[in-house]
Amino acid sequence: MISNESNSDLYGISRIDDDQHHSHAWRVSLRRHGQRHVKNFTDKKCGGADAALRCAQRYRDEFLSSHPPISRKEVCLVRRSNNQSGVTGVCTYAKRHERRDGSIKENWYWEASWPGADGKPVKKVFSVNNFGDSMARQMAINARAEAIHALEGVFWASERGLVDEVAVAEQGHSSAPRQVA
Repeated sequence: MISNESNSDLYGISRIDDDQHHSHAWRVSLRRHGQRHVKNFTDKKCGGADAALRCAQRYRDEFLSSHPPISRKEVCLVRRSNNQSGVTGVCTYAKRHERRDGSIKENWYWEASWPGADGKPVKKVFSVNNFGDSMARQMAINARAEAIHALEGVFWASERGLVDEVAVAEQGHSSAPRQVA
């Protein structure tokens, strides 16, 4: 049985061992654009657990080369169902504070947010009091658009599946980068 496989070797692959139903297989399960792709490789049909794992890995590698991971830009452009501003990553909010006389003062802001290079969120805020509602909103939209334009790489959850050119070349494959996990 395979015991020294790294996490990237098993990316998208899990083991099924169900003695009650006599099911022993490796399962490839990946999601692309909201759709789950699942295929099982049984020990019996493939000639054992090790052979079934190699079949599953080959299938997974082929699948990933034809269905690359979603880019960070694509993730950032998905409009969420709870979006109320009409622009992904841009929202408006109020900061409330109590004045000395006991009255409540609201300061409104438009905020742009995007993922930073380190994966942590970056936010830029524009005051409605300083710029007016329309200008502050437009400034937030522009700031986010510039930041998204500069984004590179794949969505963080897909990074486990990437291998650089050196690792691929060491495995004796072509020098072009490819997906293995």
